[in-house]
Amino acid sequence: MRTKSLLTAALSFAALSALAQPPQAPPQPVTPPPADSVPVASNIRGAQYPRVLPDLNVLFQVRAPDAQKVEFNLGGGNRLTATKDANGYWTAKSTAPLVPGFHYYWLVIDGVQVNDPGSETFYGTGKQTSGIEVPEKGVDYYLPKDVPHGEVRERVYFSKTTQEWRRIFVYTPSDYDTNRDARYPVLYLQHGGGEDERGWPIQGKVANIMDNLIAGKKSKPMLIVMEQGYARKPGEPQVPLRPPAAGTPATPPSFSRMFSALDEVFTKDLIPLIDSTYRTLAIRENRAMAGLSMGGMQTFQIGLAHPELFASLGGFSGGGGGFGGPVDLKTAHNGAMADPEAFNKKMKLVWLGIGTAEPANMYASVKGYHDALEKGGIKHGYYESPGTSHEWLTWRRCLHEFAPLLFQDQAPVRRPGGFGGPIKLSPDDIQAFPDPPAEVNANRDVPHGKLELIEYDSKTVGVKRKVNVYTPPGYDKNKKYPVLYLLHGIGGDETEWLRFASPHLLMDNLLAEGKAQPMIIVLPNGRAQKDDRPGPNAMATAPAFAVFERDLLDDLIPAIEKRYSVKSERESRAVAGLSMGGGQSLNFGLGHLDTFAWVGGFSSAPNTKPPAQLIPDADAAKAKLKLLYLSCGNKDGLIGISQGVHGFLKEKGVPHLWNVDSHAHDPTHWRNNLYYFLQRVFQEK
Repeated sequence: MRTKSLLTAALSFAALSALAQPPQAPPQPVTPPPADSVPVASNIRGAQYPRVLPDLNVLFQVRAPDAQKVEFNLGGGNRLTATKDANGYWTAKSTAPLVPGFHYYWLVIDGVQVNDPGSETFYGTGKQTSGIEVPEKGVDYYLPKDVPHGEVRERVYFSKTTQEWRRIFVYTPSDYDTNRDARYPVLYLQHGGGEDERGWPIQGKVANIMDNLIAGKKSKPMLIVMEQGYARKPGEPQVPLRPPAAGTPATPPSFSRMFSALDEVFTKDLIPLIDSTYRTLAIRENRAMAGLSMGGMQTFQIGLAHPELFASLGGFSGGGGGFGGPVDLKTAHNGAMADPEAFNKKMKLVWLGIGTAEPANMYASVKGYHDALEKGGIKHGYYESPGTSHEWLTWRRCLHEFAPLLFQDQAPVRRPGGFGGPIKLSPDDIQAFPDPPAEVNANRDVPHGKLELIEYDSKTVGVKRKVNVYTPPGYDKNKKYPVLYLLHGIGGDETEWLRFASPHLLMDNLLAEGKAQPMIIVLPNGRAQKDDRPGPNAMATAPAFAVFERDLLDDLIPAIEKRYSVKSERESRAVAGLSMGGGQSLNFGLGHLDTFAWVGGFSSAPNTKPPAQLIPDADAAKAKLKLLYLSCGNKDGLIGISQGVHGFLKEKGVPHLWNVDSHAHDPTHWRNNLYYFLQRVFQEK
C-alpha cells in the first residue's frame, strides 16, 4: 500500500510539474524581422506580424507547416504569394508601399480563405476579416490625445418596421453626463456596403476624431448615431452582402427595397427613439445625415425625401447620383432640387467627398454629381482626399472636414439657462421642500397596485386611444377612489411618466408609509390626433395638445368613470403634468374649476396661457381650488413662465405652493415634485 501511495504521489507531482511548465513555443522563423520594422497597431496583443517598414511596405507572416500554398489577399486583385522557411513560417512582403490608414485583408491557405491569427478581426467585406492599420506620419487627428473624451454607447431597440431587435452605437460628447442643461444636435452617420454599425466606431475611429475636433473648438458638440444600413420588412428576402458562391446565379441586391425599409426605420423607429431618449435639439436644423459609399446613397435618398427632418447631408464616396450615369436635377430625388433657389434656402449644408485614387466608376460618379450640382446652382461643399481610394482613410478625412461645418449657424447649443431662455431669479424663487432620497420610486417589498394599458373611444379624435391606468393595492370595486390625470411633455406619450419617475412605484411606497391617499392615476397621451406618436419632429404636433382639452373632458374622463370605481365630484379629481403637460394642466384645470379642484404644473412650458387668462376670476379660484402646485428648477430656461404665473397668483392673493429647486428641465425635478404633490392631493386641510 505504501509503494502504491508513493507511486500515486510521484505521478501527481509529475502532473502538477507539467502543468506548471510554460507551453512549448513553436520554432522561431529562420529569418528574424528587419530591425527597422515594427508591429502594426491593429495586431492582437503581442503579435509580431504584420510589420510595417519605414517606407510603408508591410511584411506578413503566418505559421502553417503543413500548408502547400499561402497567399495574403489585400483585395482589389492584390494577392501576395508567401514563401515558406524551414520552421513552417510563410512570409510575404507588399509589392509597393501601402497607403496610410486602414485596410482589410485575409489569408488564402491551400485555397481556403481564413483570417490572420496575428490580426484583430473587423466586420467588413460582408464578414469578419483581418485588418491592418498603416501609420500616417505626422497625422494624429484620429488618434487618442490628452483631451476630454466622449463615449460610444451601445444600445438595442425593437424596430416595429422590421419586427426585429436592432443595435445602434451613439457617440456622446465628453460633457454629456455632466452638463445636464445642454441639448445637442444629432448627426446620423452610416457605414458602407459589407460593413455594419461597428464600422465608424472601430475602423472609422469616430470618437477620437470628434473628441479632438470638439476639444480644439473646431466642431460643435453633437451626438452621432450609427445604425446598420440593412433593413427588411417581415417576409421580404434577405439582401446579400457578398457576391454569391461560384456557380450560383447572381441576383442584384434590391437597394431600392432595402433603402425603403431603412427609410421607415429612421423616420418611424430610430429618430423618435433618439429624441425621446437623449437630450437632443429635435428640429430639422439640428439634425444631419451622412454616410460612406452605400451609406452616402442612403443619406441622399432618405434625407432628400424628408426635408422636414434633415437640414444637412453628406456623402463620402457616395451620394445622390449612386454609381450611375448623368444626373438630371429636374427629376432626381422626385424633384427635390428642381427649384435651386428654394432648395438652397431650405438646406443648411450639402457636402460631397471622394478619394482621388478611387476606382474610376466611383470617382466619376461622385465627381459627376458634384459637377451637376454646381451646374444646377445647388450650393454644396466638395472635397477630394489626395491619394486615397475607397477606404477608411478617405472617410476619416471626410468626417474630419465635414463635422466642423455642421450646425454652425444655429442657435447656440448651450443657451443661458440651458433649455429655454435667460434665467433671472427673484427672492421668492426658493426651494420649499428638500430633495427627497433618490430611491423614493424604487421597487420595494411593499404591496403593489396594478398598472394596465387600456383603450377608450375618442369621439374628439375619431379613433380608439391608449391610456395607462394605475389602481392602488387592494383596489375594491365597492369603494370609490379619487382620480389624478397625469400628463406628459412634448416629446412623450402615455409611457413617459413611467420612464421618468415610475409613478406607480412612487405611489406604492407612499401608500405603504401612510403618506398619501389611495387614488387612481391615469396616464393618457396628451397628443390628441390620430397618429399620436411623437414622431421625428415633436414640435409639429403641438396643436394636438390643445385639442386634448376636449378629448380629456368629453371622452377620457367619462371612459374612466364608466370602467373604474371612482368619485366623480370635482373635489375628487386632479390634473397635473410636466413641461407641455404642465401647461395643459394649468390651462385645463384652471379653465374648468367645475371639473378639477387640484392642479399641478411642473416646469410648465410655453403653451401655458397668460396668467390673466388662466385666472380671470381670482375669487372663484380662491373658493374652488383645493391645491394649486407650481414648480420649476432654478437651472431651467423655462422658469420665466412659472414665475409669471406665481407672481400673478401672489398679486391676486390666490393660495398656491411655489417650489424652485436646484434642478433643470429634467426628470429628477419632475419625479421630486410629483413625490410632494402626491402627498398633498386629496388631503383635507
